[in-house]
Amino acid sequence: MTSSAADALAGQPGPGPRWLGDLGQAALAALLALVLLPVGVRSVREGDVGTGWTVTLLGALVVLHLAVVVARRRPVASYAVGAGAMLVLVTGPDLSGLTANAAGGAFSPVLLPSSLCFFPLLYAVSARGSRPWPTIALGVALIGCLLTVVRIWSFSVPGLEWWTWRLILTTAMLAGTLAAWALGRFRATREAWIAELADRGAADERRRIAREMHDVVAHSLAVVVSHAEAGRLVVARDPDRAPEILGTIADAGRGALTEMRGLLGVLRDEAGSNAPQPGLDELPGLVAGVRAAGLEVAYDDAALPEARPPATVGLTAYRVAQEALTNVTRHAGPGARARVVVAREGTELVVEVTDNGAGPGAFAGSPGRGLIGMRERVEAVGGVLKAGPDPREGTGWRVHARLPWGEEDSRG
Repeated sequence: MTSSAADALAGQPGPGPRWLGDLGQAALAALLALVLLPVGVRSVREGDVGTGWTVTLLGALVVLHLAVVVARRRPVASYAVGAGAMLVLVTGPDLSGLTANAAGGAFSPVLLPSSLCFFPLLYAVSARGSRPWPTIALGVALIGCLLTVVRIWSFSVPGLEWWTWRLILTTAMLAGTLAAWALGRFRATREAWIAELADRGAADERRRIAREMHDVVAHSLAVVVSHAEAGRLVVARDPDRAPEILGTIADAGRGALTEMRGLLGVLRDEAGSNAPQPGLDELPGLVAGVRAAGLEVAYDDAALPEARPPATVGLTAYRVAQEALTNVTRHAGPGARARVVVAREGTELVVEVTDNGAGPGAFAGSPGRGLIGMRERVEAVGGVLKAGPDPREGTGWRVHARLPWGEEDSRG
C-alpha cells in the first residue's frame, strides 16, 4: 500500500475542501442539539436530583453536543470527552418528574435522547482516527454498552414484557455501536482505496512520461551522435559535406524539441498543447531520418490498408519502430542493415523490426529501459511484444509487436 493510501486508512482527511466538511459537521451538531437537547435539559431540571447532580448532568449533555462539533477535526479527543460524559450519565441518579411520569417511572439519565450523540462520535474516531484508536474506541464502546445494560436492566416500559424490553435494549445498544463503528471503518477503507487508485494512476502516468521522454530523447540523440561521429571523419576528407551533416543534426534536434514541447505542453495542460502525436503516417519519415543517419533500412507497408487504427495504437506502433531502430543504431554494429515491416493481419496490427547485426551479444545482460518501455507501451493497449535474437536468421535481432487494430479512424 502506498503512503497516501496508508494515510487515508489511518484517518487523514480525504480530498475536497476541508471547510465544507467542517460546515457539514457543524450542521449535524446543530441539528442534534435542536432536536435532542431541549428534552434532556427539561428532564434534568425536573428530575429532582439535587443541585450538584443537576449541574453535572446538564454539563454532560452540553459536552456531548459540543464534542460532535469538533469530532471531524479532533476525533480521538472528542470521543474521549464524549465517553466521559456518557459515563456521567450512566452513573447519575434516576430522574423523576413529568418526563418520568410519562415514561412510567424514574429512569437513568443515560436514556436521555442526547445519548445518541455518542454514535456520531464513535463513527468519527472509527473513520478518521489513526491506528489503534478505532479498535480502542470499539472496546470502550462495548464496555459502555455493558455498563448501560446493567444500569437500566431493571427499568420497565409499560406494555412490554420484561424479557422483551431487555432484548430490545441489548440489541439496540449492540447494533447501534457496531453499525457506527463499521460505517466509520468502511469510510476509512473506501478513502484508502481511492487514494491507492490515485497513486497507481500517478505511477502509471510517470511511467508513460518516462517512456515518451526516453523514446524522443534516445532516438534523436542516437541520430545526432552517429552523425557527429561520422562527421569528424567525413569533414576532414570532404569539407563540402559539413553543411549536409550539420543540417541533419539540426533537423534531428529540432524534431526532438518539437516532440518535447508537445509532451511538456500536455503535462502542463496548456491550451493548444494538443499537437498531433506521430502514428503510422509518420513511419516513412522516421525511416528516412534513420537512413540519413547512415543506417541501411528497408521499409515495407504493402500489407497496410489505407484505413488507420486508433491514434493510441498508431502511436504505439511508431514508438516501437522508433525504439527498435534506435537500438539497431546503437547496438547492431558497423555495416548493419535493418528491415521494418508494418502490416495488418486480421484484427491485429503487426510491427516487426529486424537487423543482421551483432545478435544476442548486443543485448547481453538485463533488458534496458528501452525494451522495458516498449513492452509496457504495447501491453498498455492490449498487445504482445517479443524481442530477442532473430530465429530465422540465426543472427541479428528481432522486435515483433502485435497490436489490436480496434475501431478504425475516419482518415483514409
